[in-house]
Amino acid sequence: MKYNTSFQALAFDRVLPYEGQVECLVSEGGKYFLQIMAPKAAEVNFRYNEIDHYCSKDADGIWKTEYTADGAINYVQLIVDGVELITPMLPISYGYSRPYNYVEVETNEDFYGVKDVLHGSVRKEYFPSSVTGEWESCVVYTPPGYDESDDVYPVLYLQHGHGENEMGWTAAGKVNFIMDNLIASKNAVPFVIVMNNGMVQTHDKDGNRVVDFKLFEDYLLKDIIPFIEGKFRVGGSKEKRGMAGLSMGSLQTSIIGLSHPELFSCLGIFSGFVTDIIQGSELDMPGRGPSDNEHLKVLDDADKFNSLFDVFFRSMGDKDLFWENFAHDDKMLEEKGIKQIRNVYEGIHDWNVWRKSIRDFATLIFKS
Repeated sequence: MKYNTSFQALAFDRVLPYEGQVECLVSEGGKYFLQIMAPKAAEVNFRYNEIDHYCSKDADGIWKTEYTADGAINYVQLIVDGVELITPMLPISYGYSRPYNYVEVETNEDFYGVKDVLHGSVRKEYFPSSVTGEWESCVVYTPPGYDESDDVYPVLYLQHGHGENEMGWTAAGKVNFIMDNLIASKNAVPFVIVMNNGMVQTHDKDGNRVVDFKLFEDYLLKDIIPFIEGKFRVGGSKEKRGMAGLSMGSLQTSIIGLSHPELFSCLGIFSGFVTDIIQGSELDMPGRGPSDNEHLKVLDDADKFNSLFDVFFRSMGDKDLFWENFAHDDKMLEEKGIKQIRNVYEGIHDWNVWRKSIRDFATLIFKS
């Protein structure tokens, strides 16, 4: 059965071309092409992997260029006469702090595909936050059989990266289908996944909305965990609780997980950071100031640390722009004698690596 490469947060079925428009992604002669009908435009290009790919225009007003990106999924920015646009003819996710188009193509990998297996549920939950003073929302994946069971399930608190939100892991990461497939093949035990917006919004002294990602620690401990573990049959102990995240979410996982080892039995650090290195990274946000890296003190006693977590997992793409940060943490952890599972994948700082990261991490956790 063919894998659906076009579904998105807004529609599972393909978006059909409306009057005056054409399909944006087409396959011809074994190659993929991006195209758009814009007869009055003077210039059209599609930007992906930080490169502008300029289109040529045919007699019908269709602008077209070959799509040459590697991997199954890539963010794509349509630009018409210098204006960045969202097209309804490509799937829409959330990245770079706004709605963003992406392209998904078929590859030889199908671990994230919709298969003929039992499927879990993806739920949207709403709750008041004592930290932000507002109503907040999270996404919860429950595995197949959850509603029919009386069991208490393990729970993984899973975070996205900078500029994304709580929808990323299901809309672009396909984590729910990855889990369905792993559970069906008995490569992972069933567990619940909770996904929250780590770009925590508050107000500054002038009343303007600002993001303070370090507030996520209070937000998680005071609001999210009590709400989730009060409503769902999950967690309740260190052994049934884990945390993981990608990029910015990996640093949140490191800071919170290493500061509170009594709460979590497993930590997953995807494409990111154990040490809070601010300068020159995506985490170099206005007003943050230097980090004291207080959370790293738990690493000073390797024997104790190695007994605290069942799984301490780190991963990175071999061409990731933050490889220097990863290498820095490699050296530090080796010198301190910290046991870890360390995976390196072919790829950059994107969902192609993060899908593999959660797949492999999920097979290791909550096994004891």
